[in-house]
Amino acid sequence: MNTSLDWHGRLVAEAAVALLVLAGATAWAQPKEQSLRVGVYDSRAIAVAYWNSTEGAKSLAALKADYQKAKAAKDEPRAKEIETQMKARQRRLHEEGFSTGSVADIMAKVKDALPAVAKKTGVDLIVSKWELNYQSPGVKVVDVTDDLVALFHVSPQGLKWVQGIKTQAPVPMEKITDDMD
Repeated sequence: MNTSLDWHGRLVAEAAVALLVLAGATAWAQPKEQSLRVGVYDSRAIAVAYWNSTEGAKSLAALKADYQKAKAAKDEPRAKEIETQMKARQRRLHEEGFSTGSVADIMAKVKDALPAVAKKTGVDLIVSKWELNYQSPGVKVVDVTDDLVALFHVSPQGLKWVQGIKTQAPVPMEKITDDMD
């Protein structure tokens, strides 16, 4: 009888130990919660980089060529239409390059390269630093501005401007004017 209790007690004890080991192994095998890594960029630097790149310069040159063609043809309605477009573009460039205007249209031009930048920098997502309104303490923020600027083949002077703009605070959007330079 004593042997039977010893046997049952030992069985219960071994079962309890097995459950504890299994529970511990399961907990240990669970992936540790990783903190979110957010890549942020200065949208002004992206705007300055794009408009000082080969592609940005071609875009502006095409619009200027259309304007010159309209003027040479004495097509005043077309010339006025292009002037309006150029003024609107200049205003937008000022919002993007001096303030915190969206550069989503520019970022769309390099969207296929963004996964490689994310992988290189170890981030889970990429967003303008001006659009990051809150982050919990566990979130790691990584500046990826320079990695994104590198996607645009920027002129040497443009790179100097990019570095300069990053050291200055953005101009409030309501202070942007058409004649800023």
